[in-house]
Amino acid sequence: MKINIQELKFKITLKIDPKYPDLLAYASLTFSEEHQRNFSCNGFTIRKSKFDGKPYLALPSKKNGNAFYMFNYIEKSLLKEIEKELIKEYEKEIIPIINE
Repeated sequence: MKINIQELKFKITLKIDPKYPDLLAYASLTFSEEHQRNFSCNGFTIRKSKFDGKPYLALPSKKNGNAFYMFNYIEKSLLKEIEKELIKEYEKEIIPIINE
């Protein structure tokens, strides 16, 4: 089976939760292929690094004892591209809109 992905859309929901101070936003990805069929991946989060304070993309996961079970495995170079674009979209979302 071959699927030709034509477009990747992001949905970002800003989140402020005192229980999770590093959580900045929730994100979902929607892949659209040539026949306009979609495949969505939910559960991504954008978090603030405790080392340098910069936002980064965290993959969907679930805590299992002392470890985390990852739901998605994405090839490293593709993940870096997705993270770069998602962080750009997040930064656009946090810019306030000013009407004059």
